[in-house]
Amino acid sequence: MEILPRSFGEILGEGMTMMARVWRRLFAPAFWSFVLVGALTIGIFAVSDSDEFLELILSNPEALDEMSRAELLGPTLRLLQAALLAVLLNLLGTGFVNLTAHRLVAGEISGNPPTTGGAVARAFARLVTLLVAGLLVFGSVAVGLVALVIPGLWLAGCFTMVSAVVALEEVGPVEALRRSFILVQGRWWPTVGFLILVGLLGSIAAQLVQMVALPVLGASGVEIGVGLGFVVLVIAQGMIAGGIAVMTTLWYVDLRARRESLLSSSLL
Repeated sequence: MEILPRSFGEILGEGMTMMARVWRRLFAPAFWSFVLVGALTIGIFAVSDSDEFLELILSNPEALDEMSRAELLGPTLRLLQAALLAVLLNLLGTGFVNLTAHRLVAGEISGNPPTTGGAVARAFARLVTLLVAGLLVFGSVAVGLVALVIPGLWLAGCFTMVSAVVALEEVGPVEALRRSFILVQGRWWPTVGFLILVGLLGSIAAQLVQMVALPVLGASGVEIGVGLGFVVLVIAQGMIAGGIAVMTTLWYVDLRARRESLLSSSLL
């Protein structure tokens, strides 16, 4: 069946329906990837003693005034290194969830939905490609921002479909950037507007989770509350990332449908 272009509202509505169709298969990969990311992040801060230095900064900043520059240099560098590793881990976890969601959604559209294991295996196989592509995007956008700011923002919008291209097309990192650039051309403003709206909906969902969860956690005792809080945070972070990826996949499919004769069976 040929896929035809749809309106902004139609894609948004279909995204809600699609999330309901794939969430059972998406839940476990999203949950466990962010559990791993969270555990590794805690380990990195603990091993480097950055957690203690961060606690000192937050709870007793006056103590920093009594430390010499030499005494501050080491802990500060370790904290920055730990924070950078934590950001990279979070990006990897988000990238993995994105790749998995793209495969699941494309499978639903094609009428040949993959199993969770199949989508996860393919996500792992394409993760290095996405990492390299992400580094290329970061470098290009950074150069554009340093140059005149506007070129950097424009490039950031042009490369928003990179993860979907990596997941669903057999291309390398450079070609993924080129394909995303081509797909977004002529649809830059609608694409950025759609993704901003989806991001805002994700932020609202995160706030709602906190509003519901905090009273429950506060009544559970300190140790139990911390543990439950970590679980709730992981679930929310994973499913919100998955929901955004679902929406992005549908937008990617629409961009392709506007540029080529796209059959549902050709998505996977």
